[in-house]
Amino acid sequence: MVRDFGFTAEQQDQLWDQWRRGDSLRAIARDLGSGSNTVRRFLLQSGGIRLPASKRNDRHLSSADREEISRGIAGGRSAAAIAADLGRAASTVSREIQRNGGREQYRAVNADKRAVMLAKRPKPQRLDTNLMLLIVVAFKLGQDWSPEQISQWLRRTYPEDGSMRLSHEAIYRSIYISERKALARCLGRPSHHLRSGRTMRVPQAPRVSKRGRLRNMVSIHHRPASIENRTEVGHWEGDLVMGSRPSAIATLVDRKSRYVRLVHLPDGIKADVVRQALTTSFRDLPAGQRRSLTWDRGREMAEHQELTAELDLPVYFCDRRSPWQRGSNENTNRLLRQYLPKNSDLQQFSQQELDEIAERINSRPRRVLDWSTSAATFKGDSGIAGAR
Repeated sequence: MVRDFGFTAEQQDQLWDQWRRGDSLRAIARDLGSGSNTVRRFLLQSGGIRLPASKRNDRHLSSADREEISRGIAGGRSAAAIAADLGRAASTVSREIQRNGGREQYRAVNADKRAVMLAKRPKPQRLDTNLMLLIVVAFKLGQDWSPEQISQWLRRTYPEDGSMRLSHEAIYRSIYISERKALARCLGRPSHHLRSGRTMRVPQAPRVSKRGRLRNMVSIHHRPASIENRTEVGHWEGDLVMGSRPSAIATLVDRKSRYVRLVHLPDGIKADVVRQALTTSFRDLPAGQRRSLTWDRGREMAEHQELTAELDLPVYFCDRRSPWQRGSNENTNRLLRQYLPKNSDLQQFSQQELDEIAERINSRPRRVLDWSTSAATFKGDSGIAGAR
């Protein structure tokens, strides 16, 4: 049962409207004359998802309509004649009679009770009634797959079995809405396996990138077409993921396969340290798999010319305040926050642990790869596994 926390029906409508617009909890609470903690508790009980109301739609048959149908049947009238009196389509009345036992068994009271029962919300979810589907979804979610990845994997794995299909939205609802206990029995707190780890959906805030100036940079606009069109592996995008200062790791993403490599930086983020770490990481790959690197304008790349000389690896730099120009890397960095939380000490992670995190991401099916995995795409294109 969803509690109203003292909000009237009108206030609840206003609360949900503001929540959908992306208003903050504080702004919603101020407009409602309530506390932000009360608003949060109200939203949290359904994971920030508004449950459908259990009320009869005016377009549906009423109990009075069903009584008229029952009388018409008793009087020997046709479905079309009854429908004409009700101002309904003949097919509506005909289906109503057939779904409730036909003309011989139709009773208005029983038909109305059945309609009310079927209209109840929220309805039992498929994960509540299909144990095999629950086990599969819980296992994949436990491997930190996203609901969309799970949904697409089910579609491809069980193409002929409709009972083993589930939309990503249904999985999200089973995670977030407190009434859905099936996944909680398997995983405890299933929302912890989502990338964000949030217990309810909230608006996303834009990220702001602050970078310095470098010398002798080669602009991203000078990259050849082979990099732009993602036709071959070996063209990497890179950046730092920061933890509590000065801890950080370097992230590398192949533009074609979205294959991820994580580089341990135990000695900080000074330019010489980053250059040495990247050099060590890239040397694990053959020359054909380290063709170029695109980076943001961070001071950690002050020795980019030395990196190019050591590895014959051209380095290109994005425009100011344009992280979208290395969008594959930006998206990957958001994925990594599930494992590398902000303000945590990233120096506590060993290179082996970082490799395991990268393997988790590389082994997931990706929509951008037509639901293949980054590891399979990278290996299939290059003939190597990209071992570190």
